[in-house]
Amino acid sequence: MPTLPLCETDIAQLSDAIKAMAHPLRYKMVCLLGGGEMSMQNLVTAIGTSHSNASQHLAMLHACGVVHARRVASRVYYRIKDHRIIRLLAMSNTLFAYPA
Repeated sequence: MPTLPLCETDIAQLSDAIKAMAHPLRYKMVCLLGGGEMSMQNLVTAIGTSHSNASQHLAMLHACGVVHARRVASRVYYRIKDHRIIRLLAMSNTLFAYPA
């Protein structure tokens, strides 16, 4: 088995990010944000959940470093903090693109 070229800190951060995205709603949020920055209201509408539920899930993604939030007046906009996350999701999606 090849040696991973990551230090312990990187492994811990990656593990936290993967755990955060493992929830179906958070996974969907990350996929939507892969298309570009979105306001909280647009995310709530696209996902079909309540504002408070979306806020809790986004807070977890933010705490794990998956998303970045910026406030403009009374609106909050979210985007993917590191686009390597999108590449990770794209690679994982290929597992389900072909029959086993």
